[in-house]
Amino acid sequence: MAKFDLKSLSVQELKSLQNKVEREMAGRDKRLRKDALSAVKDKAKQLGYSLDDLVGTKKGASTSASTTSKAKPKAKTKTRAPAAPKYRNNQDPSQTWSGRGRPPSWIKDAQNNGVDIETMRIKN
Repeated sequence: MAKFDLKSLSVQELKSLQNKVEREMAGRDKRLRKDALSAVKDKAKQLGYSLDDLVGTKKGASTSASTTSKAKPKAKTKTRAPAAPKYRNNQDPSQTWSGRGRPPSWIKDAQNNGVDIETMRIKN
């Protein structure tokens, strides 16, 4: 391996060298991945399979993207129906609260003024 005296290089020369090294590493990685994929496909073919048969990819999907991707399928999230209002503001009947989550400011203000929250409960 060749030895370099990096201390004698300027900052600009070091950055240029760094860019060249990064490009070379990316190119080698790409070639090595391609060679590995080719070798795996050849081995699968020798055994009478296609790579898609072995890894379970769908027809038309890119094998290189599907074999390197580690993304999990999205889990279905349950959506809750909005809760019915349980409390109504005595001063402004258009303001309601279900009792879930943080109480709105009008509830807090009423409690700070000594109003019992049960006086605001909506009666069925």
